[in-house]
Amino acid sequence: MASPRMNKRRSQLRAAYNISEEDYEAMASVQEGMCAICDGEDERKRADGTPYPLSVDHDHSDGRVRGLLCNRCNAGLGMFREDIDALQRAIEYLKLYTKRRPV
Repeated sequence: MASPRMNKRRSQLRAAYNISEEDYEAMASVQEGMCAICDGEDERKRADGTPYPLSVDHDHSDGRVRGLLCNRCNAGLGMFREDIDALQRAIEYLKLYTKRRPV
């Protein structure tokens, strides 16, 4: 019998993203359990020490699931409102600063 936490997770995945736990696990397997952006694990831990699962990243305009992200990368995309131009400008800004940084 599934735990209450697992049942809640299954319901959330279906309601929010229209995917099953098996779909989520298949994506996690393809990504080898790592974030699709930074290739790291989610750093957050529950009170009992177990890690939080990677977040399901989706396109807010059409709901399409893109992949699994750690909390930090998922929040980062959200802070930039998923705006590719703004993200590119941020990259250019960081590159400019890096070039100017004294050694």
